[in-house]
Amino acid sequence: MNVEITGRHVVITPAIRTYVLKRLRKLIKILGENISFHVIIDVEKERQTAEILLKSKMLDLTGKGQTDDMYSSIMIAIEKIERQALKHKSKIVDGKRQRAKAKSAAAKQAFNEPSSGVLAQKNNGVQEEESKKKPMAVEEAVIELNHSEYPFVVFRNSESGDVNVLYRRKDGTLGLIRA
Repeated sequence: MNVEITGRHVVITPAIRTYVLKRLRKLIKILGENISFHVIIDVEKERQTAEILLKSKMLDLTGKGQTDDMYSSIMIAIEKIERQALKHKSKIVDGKRQRAKAKSAAAKQAFNEPSSGVLAQKNNGVQEEESKKKPMAVEEAVIELNHSEYPFVVFRNSESGDVNVLYRRKDGTLGLIRA
């Protein structure tokens, strides 16, 4: 946390500095440690103004408070920034929740539709997978096997039209079964 306090037409007393630092700790709990603040305190006749500029990696916030009392002006400015920070944080959390919800709904839907290429559980405990893919050459099957999480790839050979199985052997080499 980096805090810079500037006084315009006023001397920054240790009491004001302590009050500002104490109140800014609340924002650290919300946004984390890597934040810098610039607090500008201004006095003009009867108006006492506090303006707080918050800078972090994610966002920049500004809050301004103006009353007859310096401490209440500082508190108003901090409350404005706190509301903005909480709103920003709730947007991030809601976005994560919506993405997780959509991801789980898509996975649930894909699990319930066996024709979409996902495993389906049968009564006898055997899992089946249906896949509709275009015919491919052996070289394309090798590329797909390298990107696949399975130790084998079943494909229809584009040259012969037969169903082939390309698999990875224990010694790391590849094997091809032509059916």
